[in-house]
Amino acid sequence: MHLELDDLPNRPVLDATGAVVGDVTKPLVDTETWLVDTLRVRVRRDAAGELELPWSFLNRPTIDIPTGLIHAAGDAIILRVSLGELRDAPPLRAVETQHQAVAAAH
Repeated sequence: MHLELDDLPNRPVLDATGAVVGDVTKPLVDTETWLVDTLRVRVRRDAAGELELPWSFLNRPTIDIPTGLIHAAGDAIILRVSLGELRDAPPLRAVETQHQAVAAAH
């Protein structure tokens, strides 16, 4: 099955237990292999607490999830790990938003 890259944004991301992690904001392409190897995900409020990420309405955190953690993709992206396992996974990194970068510079 193939998905068009344009169809991925706003698609919900669920963990292995069915809890909603967030929504895809964009797929990231590795320019050496030209493969999508990461999905950037805007984390929802409940998941942000579980992942120990700060959350506010104006500044929602995003994380990069390696495609190797994806179990299935269709109307939703289903991960093969739970939120707890995702929190402890070394590849997980919070992405600094442009708003955070500007605030840190001042």
